[in-house]
Amino acid sequence: MTSSDAAALRALVDRYAATVDARTFAELDHVFTADAVLETGRGRRDGLAAIQTAMDGLHRYDRTEHRVLGAEIAVDGDAATGTVSGTAHHWFVDDGRPRDHQMEITYHDRYVRAAGGWRIEHRRLEIHRAETVDAG
Repeated sequence: MTSSDAAALRALVDRYAATVDARTFAELDHVFTADAVLETGRGRRDGLAAIQTAMDGLHRYDRTEHRVLGAEIAVDGDAATGTVSGTAHHWFVDDGRPRDHQMEITYHDRYVRAAGGWRIEHRRLEIHRAETVDAG
């Protein structure tokens, strides 16, 4: 893996988190391929449009914050695989009390080099721990 591939793939992983937290889901075409797959505990989404629609569900939270803690990525030509660890915070108000649904997560990714740069082709979310705590 070249240092430029490593930097580009790490930037892609960070761009996903920033795009989701900014709720600029129309910009996910800079993150995923058109035929990408996203697998979560809520099901499988096939294609960019289905992924963008699924992301709209995040509007039920006042805000989110995805933190990338580490990424192990292996490149093989124009394809790559990665394991990305992090945390996800989902803030909301419940019965007048601020709450934070916190998760420790790992993404299992496959990437491809596209005309516009590296993109996620397949992402599977693994949740290691989830709890909702008072945030006030």
